[in-house]
Amino acid sequence: MDINRTSGKRVSASQRDFVTAQGNQATIRKPWKSLAAVAFGVLLSVPGLTQAQYRFSTIDVPGATATEANGNSTDEIAGGFTDAGGNTHGFLLNKGVFTTIDVPGAITTFINGINAPAQLAGSYDDAVTSHAFFKNDGFFTTLDPPGSIRSQGGFINAQGQVVGTYRDATQRRHGFIWRNGTFTTFNVPGDDPVLGTVAFGINDIGDVVGDYVAASDGNRHGFLRSSKGDFTTFDVPGAVITIGEGINNAGTIVGVYLSRQ
Repeated sequence: MDINRTSGKRVSASQRDFVTAQGNQATIRKPWKSLAAVAFGVLLSVPGLTQAQYRFSTIDVPGATATEANGNSTDEIAGGFTDAGGNTHGFLLNKGVFTTIDVPGAITTFINGINAPAQLAGSYDDAVTSHAFFKNDGFFTTLDPPGSIRSQGGFINAQGQVVGTYRDATQRRHGFIWRNGTFTTFNVPGDDPVLGTVAFGINDIGDVVGDYVAASDGNRHGFLRSSKGDFTTFDVPGAVITIGEGINNAGTIVGVYLSRQ
């Protein structure tokens, strides 16, 4: 499992080379001295923000050893948790009530995205490999693009578009967008022929963000793929690794970066 994003025993698609599980917490193996989180754009430009303006609430699934909240809609929060037996399940939280979500027949289930109609997107493991999935009205659909040997589901937008990543038989990574049974696959131009492209975030317009490894320098960079299919790459100034993880309808991208200090 090298393209999963979660906490605890499972790690971020973008951080898979840098995170190991120790007990119930994910720990960063630091090849550089600092790990910095950044919101590209408005989150860093609002003056006068202080911690006092935020209210923090802890979310723990009852009986879980690790809980991660990954997405939210107007009424619900979705994510994944690890139980006392070390098994991973998806969950929904609505008005204080937790509901466990498991793909039928899956060994593990993890939810990454939820939209207002309560459609879900995420990943599950069976006895053979990993798959992306889409859930709507109690029905699960496995999302394996043609030629895929394993896949991961990221976020989902209001249109029911699911974004994700898959590997083909050569182990190359590709991004995909799925909607109503149709896959659109893509790679950032100039990406590494194996490490390729990881897609994770999508907004309601259909803009996608993620990261890719460039063949030219072997480094990981952020990218934006517009709904029209145009690519823009970006790097936080001074960063050695830049990862785009989410984008809103205003076009603001949030992600993380690693810098050498």
